[in-house]
Amino acid sequence: MKKKRVTADWLRKIGVKEVLIPGLILAGVLGWTGWNKLDEKKVRFPESGVVRIITDGDTFELQSGVRVRLIGINAPANDARSKDGLARLVEDKRVWLEYDRYQDDKYGRVLAWIWMGCEETPKFTPPDYMRLSFNRSRPGLTENPKGCKKGKLVQEELIKEGLVKMEVYKDRGELKYENRLK
Repeated sequence: MKKKRVTADWLRKIGVKEVLIPGLILAGVLGWTGWNKLDEKKVRFPESGVVRIITDGDTFELQSGVRVRLIGINAPANDARSKDGLARLVEDKRVWLEYDRYQDDKYGRVLAWIWMGCEETPKFTPPDYMRLSFNRSRPGLTENPKGCKKGKLVQEELIKEGLVKMEVYKDRGELKYENRLK
């Protein structure tokens, strides 16, 4: 059996957070052999989950403990109206997470597009779909993904209700549904 070569690039490719990479490389140097069990992507970046705790109008926690920040929008800080609106839409319900070119933030939260009411497991475009270069992008998506044609994009619903505002990340590439939210 060929021994797996562990590099920082390989760890980034499988979705390991940058802050964990030095420790994992050191573990490898010291003889750790659990590389086949390393599936950080599935644990850290789940495909779906049940929403248990609403933190504020644009952040919640899944039953698994993963904290999720809705990408592409911003709710006013400590705004009970936006928090209640998000709770009404997703609390205690299964949601699907679609990832974009930015997948987590400096607070350790997962950044995702949130889909609800899908008829089956959605088939999402890859997280790097939009990326042509650092800040150049493909045309944005306007249609719901396959498997979620009847579903709703939570960010879009919150904007329609006037509970949140669209957030454009300055000096960064376009997000998948940015034009759809405009």
